[in-house]
Amino acid sequence: MGANLTKGLEKAKEDKITDLDLTDRGIGELPSNIGNVETLKKLNLSRNKLKTLPATIGNLRSLTILNLFSNQLKELPHEITLLTNLDSLNLSVNKLRALPRGFGSFNHLYFLDISYNRIDEITPQIGLISTLRELHASFNHLTVLPAELSKCLELEVMNFSNNNIVEIPPDFGKMPKLKVINVTNNKVVFVPPELANGDKIERIDFSKNPVHKLLDENARRGADQLIKFIKSDEYSALYYTESGKSRNTNIDSQNNNNNNSTTTTTTTTSATTATN
Repeated sequence: MGANLTKGLEKAKEDKITDLDLTDRGIGELPSNIGNVETLKKLNLSRNKLKTLPATIGNLRSLTILNLFSNQLKELPHEITLLTNLDSLNLSVNKLRALPRGFGSFNHLYFLDISYNRIDEITPQIGLISTLRELHASFNHLTVLPAELSKCLELEVMNFSNNNIVEIPPDFGKMPKLKVINVTNNKVVFVPPELANGDKIERIDFSKNPVHKLLDENARRGADQLIKFIKSDEYSALYYTESGKSRNTNIDSQNNNNNNSTTTTTTTTSATTATN
């Protein structure tokens, strides 16, 4: 496979191909001459046996879609951050423990899937990806979430289900386009009141968490009642008293402004499943 693949990549360079699908080929090592196919815009390497990527992958500056789903990658080369034209990056179902330094360099990325890995921390640099709309990070080893994610003002969907997360940063209430946040099966006790700020929220999923009984009781009474409760003075007092958190006056001000607008909100505590 190695020699044949190397020759195939040489031909791909000659033919100036833009779309290369190498799904399920049993590839254990990607030849370094992959970096010579600089016309590539889409590269699918899913369902292979890759443990590493060559540094030359950083030469593929025209790449917009990179799919590495279901391999055996334990780390990524720093050069992957040179792919600044990426729109979509799928790293799910690997053995990654961390994201490489400089991960915030993607200028066009709107879809990122790092689910089913062994990542215990999301780099704060992710807050530099201003174009990000979907982030899937379920089934990892996360315990905290970076507040810097709140700088991703285009974010609509965040899935952190099946981790070990204890709390949701209040700054997430600054995301004006956030529609869905899924923290199913974590260790969350309270949902910050600020999370109800956005007028685009459609679903807040905190099922299978040891949430405070009043949150659970109001969730059982329906979406409207839950949102009303989260926005209430009663819940704010409960949250700041029992969690020991300090009020963020800037976000509180934003919340008051949003409360004056008409919004359509649907919140659920039913489990959801991330799709790869």
